Amino acid sequence: MKKGPTVRSTSETRTARHWTVEKLVQGDSPLWVKVIIFIIRIWLFIYDYLNYIPYRLFDSPERKKERSSRIKAKSVGSPVGPWRNVEGLMNETYPGINTVDKLFSYVTKLNYDKQLMGTREIIAIHEEPQSDGRIFEKYEMGAYHWLTYGDVDRKVGYLAAALRKIASDNAKVIIFAETRAEWLISALACMRANIVIVTAYATLGEAAIVEAINDTGASILITSAELTPVVKGSYKKCPSLETLIYLPVINKNRTIDPTTFRDQFKNVFSFEEFEKLCPTPIETSTATKDDLALIMFTSGTTGAPKGVMITHENLIGGIAGMSAGVKVIQRTDTIVCYLPLAHIFELLAELCCMMLLCRLGYSSALTLHDRAPKIKPGTKGDCSVLKPTVVCGVPTIWDRVFKAVKEEVATQPRLMQELFKLYYERKRARYEEGYRSPFLDRLIFKKISRLLGGQMKILISGGAPLNSETQRFLNICMCCHVIQGYGLTETTAAAAIADHEDLTTGSSGPPLRCSQLLLREWQEGGYSPDNDPPQGEILIGGVNVAKGYWNQPERTAESFLVINGVRYFATGDIGEMREDGCLMLIDRKKDLVKLPHGDYIALAKIETALITLPLLDVVCVYGSPLEAYLIALVVPNQKNLLKLAEELGITETDWKKLSKNRRIIKECEKLVTAHCLKNGLLKREIPRKVYLCDEVWTPDTGLVTEAMKLKRLPIKRKYAAVIDWLYERNGDGQEEPL
Repeated sequence: MKKGPTVRSTSETRTARHWTVEKLVQGDSPLWVKVIIFIIRIWLFIYDYLNYIPYRLFDSPERKKERSSRIKAKSVGSPVGPWRNVEGLMNETYPGINTVDKLFSYVTKLNYDKQLMGTREIIAIHEEPQSDGRIFEKYEMGAYHWLTYGDVDRKVGYLAAALRKIASDNAKVIIFAETRAEWLISALACMRANIVIVTAYATLGEAAIVEAINDTGASILITSAELTPVVKGSYKKCPSLETLIYLPVINKNRTIDPTTFRDQFKNVFSFEEFEKLCPTPIETSTATKDDLALIMFTSGTTGAPKGVMITHENLIGGIAGMSAGVKVIQRTDTIVCYLPLAHIFELLAELCCMMLLCRLGYSSALTLHDRAPKIKPGTKGDCSVLKPTVVCGVPTIWDRVFKAVKEEVATQPRLMQELFKLYYERKRARYEEGYRSPFLDRLIFKKISRLLGGQMKILISGGAPLNSETQRFLNICMCCHVIQGYGLTETTAAAAIADHEDLTTGSSGPPLRCSQLLLREWQEGGYSPDNDPPQGEILIGGVNVAKGYWNQPERTAESFLVINGVRYFATGDIGEMREDGCLMLIDRKKDLVKLPHGDYIALAKIETALITLPLLDVVCVYGSPLEAYLIALVVPNQKNLLKLAEELGITETDWKKLSKNRRIIKECEKLVTAHCLKNGLLKREIPRKVYLCDEVWTPDTGLVTEAMKLKRLPIKRKYAAVIDWLYERNGDGQEEPL
């Protein structure tokens, strides 16, 4: 076997034990601080010496290391695969229960009176005027109010009956709402009525909603009361649309006048009215495993969004695989639900937890913790009240947590900074050797973990690769397991997930029991299953693989294929299989660029390294095959940019003007270079020029997806003149393009 390409995974660029704390605590300390730290190190050494035997006997570090490195998946036949979980394949959790409604009905009978969905009461909304004339809303919030499995089942039955009454054959329901209990209840009702659901992100504008409705022919729209202004004019543009159902208002001080919609829709109902439309509920569904359950539009990182057709069999397979893969979740657990339910990751997570008999506590990114933007000072954030044991998130959120803790540490006296560094180093070293650190957890790190309620058992990351440094940081500071999964909308979010006993970072884990993986050779990039270790484009096969793309047979034929009777999806991601059978994401075909010197550069790897630089909020690295070096388009963190300006003696406080300041730009380029070198990037992987964008990239701009993934083609188009200018300028004399 030959050695694979030198393109390395992000985890391999961060093997230095002290790398993270060097970022958290920078600069030199005075002698007296060093003396105190030295004395504490001696005390810790004596403590370890005295407790060596008890820890070896009762903490079982060797067993933990053995469990971490055990074989979790094997290739059947050749290095190409298929790679399968050593526990075997499975299609269903419970034999014969092969639709979502059957699964929900089954777990409801077992746990009729158990709490299922919790929603927090908003007591009052306070308006706070800002100096720039804007008004910020702050919520004063109360307790969580819960619906039992039985309560939800009754609502689902009555809503399903109402849907069947007004829906025609082959009708479709589009759900356009933020994440809340009514979203999932509506989806379960559609599945009981055997009506196809179309999903749409709550942050989309009217044009995107109109496109989704017209593309699918949806006739019923379920939306939040607060979002009705967005869809107010959609009726005339959507011939198929007949019925509007609006969910209860979040702000009780605001009311919705349904008469304003009567002339636009054939039927207009409040959620409560619709639930009472039929006197007799539907108790069982006519759906089969092959019936279409969802048309879920992807975020569209490489082009227009695609509607992925997901069947009941796909969902049941994904639920079975994911719930079997995350073994630590039990019926006593609580998950906080705040990611978009229109994203397959959140939907599958909630369905899995429902099947595992957990509680679902609803929240939002704006009220998640005590410091969240909409939480009124003195009011606890949702996590502080809910105290979740399971938290799902995307890398962008975890990176923000890391940066927030770094900023908090930086405000402490030097002695406290050095103590944090010492304790962080110690816990990290002990964790990687299989030891617990209960004393440090209680003394130091539990205070940090209270940011998310302080009771976390496991954090699950998805949506994009998680920075290995951030993963280890969360392990240590949140005092819980941190794992990442791998999957796509086309595979019902299910493909692989890391084992909670794995002590390493950067792994996406073994294939889930519903999936099997193939590695397809990509000669142009030098990736082959015959390399050592095996590498190649990841093909995901199994019952979780979707039916295809709605109304796009050509694209379906390009991406979905059948090999030896198994349906696979070609991901475009480049993977590497470790000796223990775990998958490592190392590149992406569409994110590779070949520069004139002949080497392929992995843009995503560089971006993953740079996003941990506190100065940067968003990073897009660009390379042209005609140019010898890389450039970077970055969105700076406003607070840290102002801090940098202050350090340079610049008095300007407008961050947009600072983004164009040549001294600031030069200093940013120096910081980017130093950060890349510290991450172990090669010289050719370091962006030579940096452009500071003065626009915050949100999904509304069309430059990033709802999961904050880069949309490279729109970025390239929008900043085409800037890219040309960056490559053309040889000094500072040229004016920036307008």
